[in-house]
Amino acid sequence: MVEQVKLRALFSFNTDDADLLKAQLTAMTRQLPLLYIGLSINIAALAFSFYGKAPDFLTVWCPVLTIILFVARAIKWFYQPNLIFSPKRAAFELKTLTFLAVTLSGALTIWTMLLYPYGDVYQQGHAVFFVSVTLIGTMFALVQLPIAAIGCLMASGIIFTVFLATRGHPVYSAMAFNLVFVLLITCYLIYRYFGNMLGFLRSNSQLLENNEQMAVLFDEVKFHRDHLAEQVSDRTRALEEQALKLELALAAERRTNQMQNEFVSMVSHEFRTPLAIIDGTARRVLRRGEEMSFDDLSDRMSKIRGSVMRLSSLVERTLDASKLAAGTIGYEPDWYDPGLLLREIVERMTEITPGFGFDLNISDIPERMFGDLRLIDHVLTNVISNAIKYSQDCKTATISAETDGETCVIRIRDYGVGIPKSEIGRVTNRFFRASTAVGIQGTGIGLNLVSRLVEMHGGKMNIESEVGHWTEVTLKLPVMAPKRQPADDAEAVEPVNYGTTG
Repeated sequence: MVEQVKLRALFSFNTDDADLLKAQLTAMTRQLPLLYIGLSINIAALAFSFYGKAPDFLTVWCPVLTIILFVARAIKWFYQPNLIFSPKRAAFELKTLTFLAVTLSGALTIWTMLLYPYGDVYQQGHAVFFVSVTLIGTMFALVQLPIAAIGCLMASGIIFTVFLATRGHPVYSAMAFNLVFVLLITCYLIYRYFGNMLGFLRSNSQLLENNEQMAVLFDEVKFHRDHLAEQVSDRTRALEEQALKLELALAAERRTNQMQNEFVSMVSHEFRTPLAIIDGTARRVLRRGEEMSFDDLSDRMSKIRGSVMRLSSLVERTLDASKLAAGTIGYEPDWYDPGLLLREIVERMTEITPGFGFDLNISDIPERMFGDLRLIDHVLTNVISNAIKYSQDCKTATISAETDGETCVIRIRDYGVGIPKSEIGRVTNRFFRASTAVGIQGTGIGLNLVSRLVEMHGGKMNIESEVGHWTEVTLKLPVMAPKRQPADDAEAVEPVNYGTTG
């Protein structure tokens, strides 16, 4: 099957093989000018040898026209190198060359046969030499184009072999036999050469493809080699960043666990104190209730009621903190009287801590504001209770309010332990307690809850303090309903882990 394919390629132009067409056209560009020049010289020599014995149209006009044609074709091929290769153009050029080569080869043989009878034995030998040289030169010049080379050999060789075989002389018959043998050998050599050329082209094409692949692989290897240190550095940096993030996450988890433990401990202590007061007072009343006066019983009941309110406030604050952290705290805004709310809170605090005094200056407070009354009550109660709790020596606090445009500004100032300036920015963090609060009961969630509830209402909270002298909390709350409903903010609050309060 392989041999049939080779034979088929031998007698076709292989227009679907661009590499083969390019190789053939390149070879013709180099070799044909020399073939045309060599043939022109041999034609001129044979014509001159028969000049005077053969007619002029055989020794002058035919040779001159043929030489002019050959020289023109030689110049065309010499000055027309295939710098811009096109398979379609190459196929056309090679087909034209094959047609002209076969036609001219047969024409030259016929021209030689017409001259042959007019010469003597020497001139006839020259004619045979001319045919032989023409066949050999054509074969070598067109060997890369087998269809053209074999066509020329068949056109010229068969005609001349028949011519010699019909001369009726044993020498001519022997020459005809010898010529047939030479033609067969020549065709076989063309077949072998063409097969080798195809193999070379295929190998060269494969080699070029392998070289391209090797070049790509080499470039990749070179790139990785040149950037290996950079890649290792990037990977190391990424691993270090991951390790740092993991370390920070573990540290944050440890801090959270520590804060949760502290929170549980503080809440337990916060619950234990009012419960102990309730239990002790109740037992005292049970033991000596009949001996106590009305005022004494009223004082004992006030202590119990204060402790209950303290427990209720602690539970409510804890639950609200948990709901706010989960983003599920309820928000029901409506119009309320802020002055009335402040007076009620101060009255409640006075009942709980009868020895504490309040300087209330709220004559400039708005008559009504828009917000969640329950949450605002929680905010103000928490801040005022802190003022009471941290004012151990000076039992008084100042509460003032004023209207600034569309904002109500409420200031609560106590004259207690104060907060260090370096810690003011952290007192609204959950579970954080100032260093001056050591020994004072608290959970560390109050101001964090207050700040977030104020933000829910579209307001701001500011804290100023001087250690050992005073602390002032400023609440700036909008009087009118904000353009963006705080309920949306409440739903969008990012859940925060409050440990066991959740």
